[in-house]
Amino acid sequence: MAENLIERWGFGASRMIELLSFPPVFRGFVSLLAAGLCFPLSGIFILRLNLLNLRFMLMHGVMLAGAIALSASLDPLLCALGINLFLVLLITSMSRRSDIPTGGLTTFFMVISVGVAMALIYKNQIPVQDTMNLLWGSIFALSQRDLFLLLFFCLVILLFVLFKYRQISAVLIDPETARTAGVNETLIFYLIMIFTGITIAFAMRLVGALLLDALVLLPAMTAVSFSRSLKSMFITASLSGFLYSLGGFLLALKVDLPVSSGVILVAGVCFGITYIVRLIYEKHN
Repeated sequence: MAENLIERWGFGASRMIELLSFPPVFRGFVSLLAAGLCFPLSGIFILRLNLLNLRFMLMHGVMLAGAIALSASLDPLLCALGINLFLVLLITSMSRRSDIPTGGLTTFFMVISVGVAMALIYKNQIPVQDTMNLLWGSIFALSQRDLFLLLFFCLVILLFVLFKYRQISAVLIDPETARTAGVNETLIFYLIMIFTGITIAFAMRLVGALLLDALVLLPAMTAVSFSRSLKSMFITASLSGFLYSLGGFLLALKVDLPVSSGVILVAGVCFGITYIVRLIYEKHN
């Protein structure tokens, strides 16, 4: 039995090495692990600042960017990054200079984004298959330039959290207190919003809109369930995201599934287990 197990794992390892020798698979693997490690940091931002509506709006913003890219033969990733940066800066500026709630603004721009995207798709007779690809994403469709951009962004957001942790924690806990304590709350908040917008754009490119939360939110939700400090939340979210990504990739290769489906299955099961463990722990304490 032990020999069969070793043989089975040996075959899996050799197959893994063989697949990683193909550049698209290698780029997808590296990008998924990097995203799994760093994207949950934005998930913490989303949960702590209650930016769930913003996340939906940014997802629709990426759809608009995809429609523009398909209509004008532009780069989809660069369009998505540009549109999301524009939207987060516009909404943040409008909400901070007026009494209009952020939720109302995000809903408005979400509807506008969908309307314009559908109009572009219809008028330019974009094929249905190309439209559906906007919702699914593909880690194996990343170019070498896309991979470098992703790795650079992951490094930047990681350094942002490491070197600005005190200011970030102050803003996430109480923006008003942070401002009175001398923290440049406006700058930190704008940076948080910018990083969130870029994260959503990259995540949709990697796993698509339908499975985005497995890479961004579920690791953050797992961290919130077990962490007692903001620092442990960031650490747990990153480690959880990395393990979900690695496990999802290996599962997908093992049972012949899309990688995005593998990630959501692993993330969903792990989050379910942590939720049950938390309920049991709270019941006995």
